[in-house]
Amino acid sequence: MVLAANYSMFSDDNLPDYMGMTFRQVYITYLIISTGAGGYFAAWNILCCFKDKFKYFSWERRKKNAFRPIIIFFASFLIISILYIILLFTCKYPGNLSYDSIFQIRQLMTGSYSNHHPFYHTITIKLFITLGLKIFSDMNKAVALYHVFQILFMSMCFSMVMLTLYEMDIQMGWIIVTTIWYALMPFHIMYSFTMWKDVMFGGFVLLFLVFIFRILKKTGQNKVFNYIMFLISGLGVCLFRSNGFFAFVIIFLVFLMLFQKKERNICIMFVTVIAASFLMKHIALSNLGVSQPDIVEALSIPIQQIARVVVEYNDFTGEQRDKLSEVIDIEAIPEKYLPYISDPIKSLIREKGNQQYIPNNKFTYLKLYIQTGLRHPWTYIKAWIDETKGFWNAGYSYWKWSDAVQENEYGISRIINSESMNRYFNEYLWLFQNNHFLQLFLCIGFYVWVDLFLCFISVVKRNKTSFFMTIPILAIISSLLISTPVYAEFRYAYAVFCSLPFVIFTVFYKDSNIKKKIHR
Repeated sequence: MVLAANYSMFSDDNLPDYMGMTFRQVYITYLIISTGAGGYFAAWNILCCFKDKFKYFSWERRKKNAFRPIIIFFASFLIISILYIILLFTCKYPGNLSYDSIFQIRQLMTGSYSNHHPFYHTITIKLFITLGLKIFSDMNKAVALYHVFQILFMSMCFSMVMLTLYEMDIQMGWIIVTTIWYALMPFHIMYSFTMWKDVMFGGFVLLFLVFIFRILKKTGQNKVFNYIMFLISGLGVCLFRSNGFFAFVIIFLVFLMLFQKKERNICIMFVTVIAASFLMKHIALSNLGVSQPDIVEALSIPIQQIARVVVEYNDFTGEQRDKLSEVIDIEAIPEKYLPYISDPIKSLIREKGNQQYIPNNKFTYLKLYIQTGLRHPWTYIKAWIDETKGFWNAGYSYWKWSDAVQENEYGISRIINSESMNRYFNEYLWLFQNNHFLQLFLCIGFYVWVDLFLCFISVVKRNKTSFFMTIPILAIISSLLISTPVYAEFRYAYAVFCSLPFVIFTVFYKDSNIKKKIHR
């Protein structure tokens, strides 16, 4: 995988002439040898070593309950939320707003809605900003009210992890470490007061994992509460990001393959969530007059692949060129194309103003896409690698969080109430972005590979439940690999950073240790 992501180091200019082979032949030969031999003797043996060490590993069980579970929940909730709120009001008031955030605020102020950014997230923003304006008559305070809500929501999600770990009899030391991790990781802090759909989506994914685990393992006495939260979190996964619905369907299909009819109630819940979210995303929004995202939003990978062929070969037939010219200025592609982001090519299509021609002639463009790919398969592969590699490989320096208020017409502006606190906090953020060891905590590829390792251990342990717990992360990443517009956008993968700590505990936990607890 690392070799594939760094294919550019094997350019034609670097290959000796006496080889007598094309770049593609040399590279494929190298890949076969390195992955076939090296992969077997190195990676597989390393995995076997870990398998022997972790196959029977499990967390030590706490001997007795010193506190009621509800105390653990509120203790972690207060620690996390108070810290986040202090930083919001001293350093980053009224919160972080990017261009996307202002676009959503503009929708609720004008009443002209689009599902380009999930409508239900926009309505959530509207609820608190409208309330804030009525109470304070100040836009900055209204925005801050939304961010306080989001802080409380995310703190609740994180605290449900601690409550569940306590009910699983995980030792208190590990619960404290997990609380500290959620409280101090810079992305959790910064995202808690950033107006993005990705933040609440990450919280819903975490809640979904927590409550499906609680249902499967019968953790807690209040079964009704677990099922209700399963429904709510499932709807949040499907409705708060465009790729969430597709990831949820993948998760359901894997669940069916693993458990079949043994968990009929959960299967019914899955179907209910999928059906309800489909109605809410399409029929309900259609009746409300909410427009859906334009077609190019879902075609980031295909348009990047075709654009790459234009840049490298531009060998289309007259008929194919005419079809492309209907939706994009072909001559502008070489100047605009960037291999790691699809926005410039999407903008060219939008400037043409004829993008609806694609769905109206979908079979024609599908045929064009396939024919072009058959002529230049390696170019398609390179385009896909460059557009997605940040989600499955490590070592890319790309921005992680927003730390500003985008210029806007609503009077929303950044106010720093404590210069000293802001300076120390910014130094803390800088440390994670520049220290080589701490950068590992911000690496998407590292977290994804940890999840793949957990998946491998679950297979070795033959534990269906722990294997399933690794699937939502892989489903979300898979959905990005077929539709991402940016190669290493941290916020797109934020759900992975929210969920992985809990997944680790579920994979290395013995089923026999889980006991029913009474919620008090």
